Amino acid sequence: MKQKSDRRKRKVQIKKAAALLFLAMLAVICLVNLVHRDKEFSQKENRMLEQKPAFTLSGVTGGRYMKQYESYKSDQFAARDLWVSLKTNVDLLMGRRDSNGVFKGKKNYLLEDIAKPNEEQLEENIEAIRAFEQSYVDIPVYFALVPNAANVMSDKLPALAETEAQEKQFENIRKELGGKINWVDVQKVLKKHRNEDIYYHTDHHWTTLGASYAYEELAKAMGLDTANGPKWEKYTVSNDFNGTLSATSGYEQGYREPIHIYVPEKGEKSPDIVLNYVDEQKKTASLYDASKLKEKDQYAMFLGGNHAVIDLKTTAASTERLLLVKDSYANCLVPFLTPFFREIIIIDPRYYYGDIHQVMEENKITDILFLYNGNTFVEDNSISGVLKNNETE
Repeated sequence: MKQKSDRRKRKVQIKKAAALLFLAMLAVICLVNLVHRDKEFSQKENRMLEQKPAFTLSGVTGGRYMKQYESYKSDQFAARDLWVSLKTNVDLLMGRRDSNGVFKGKKNYLLEDIAKPNEEQLEENIEAIRAFEQSYVDIPVYFALVPNAANVMSDKLPALAETEAQEKQFENIRKELGGKINWVDVQKVLKKHRNEDIYYHTDHHWTTLGASYAYEELAKAMGLDTANGPKWEKYTVSNDFNGTLSATSGYEQGYREPIHIYVPEKGEKSPDIVLNYVDEQKKTASLYDASKLKEKDQYAMFLGGNHAVIDLKTTAASTERLLLVKDSYANCLVPFLTPFFREIIIIDPRYYYGDIHQVMEENKITDILFLYNGNTFVEDNSISGVLKNNETE
């Protein structure tokens, strides 16, 4: 009886010790978080972090304040990167193969889940694009929607992974846009080359190789005189790239991959260029910002990242002037277009607040191209506002 009593006492003592240890760890974590300084930016995740929300009575009664505060505490939690990494590894051991909307695929591929459309906003965007085309009936409008890697390289998805049917999304968008807008099918050519490195392993963007195949389809649709254009040669500018999907998911953080650029072969004719970052009032004579290769988001070397508006002038023999409305997928494709346009006005609606109709008139635009990846386009809430801004009647 005495032995049983001793065992019970030891069990009680062990439980008390475990409880005290847990409470002590909790106290330490709370103390560390109290003295921990808030950060504005996460280098590892390559994004801005939530800041402490302003306390307002309406925010509290409406529930908005608590949601914002929860996001703030989640982003600013001490040693957050360590806890995220620990959770990711535990999930992997438990057999889970997705994290924060990213699948851990085969052959080190990380694949962003296919986004479900915001139907109301998508319809507004399509309606705005149609109305924009009708405002400039004499100017050809081209639309290229780039499928995401989880669509093109679905064979790399983990077993039992389910995604939205992006092909069906694209077909519906094509029909809704109507016959007056020139649909450029880049999905077919990318699927043809699906076994090549047309998407990064750790980033949500396509590679410059993938963009080059899309450029060939664009050239056919837009009637670009590629026979008199340059031949392209591939150069490696980095072998140390680890992209945003790795940062978002916590997967493949030790994986490094190359970034390539394509430039005219030696001896080939290539126009001189000047990029004018309009809002920043800065000019450069290069399509690439090498300083970005020293930062986390090395993809930002293409055009120096995302900007509201870039006025790209060239010495090309052509007198054509292109308006390019785009997301970041277009950044590595733009160099292929420079031999065929005297000027390219590049607008990213996510950051643009100017009058796009004024841009059309002042720059004597002759061609219009919309170029987006599927996920961005079906969730975008800025295109319709930009196209309708000061819309001509």
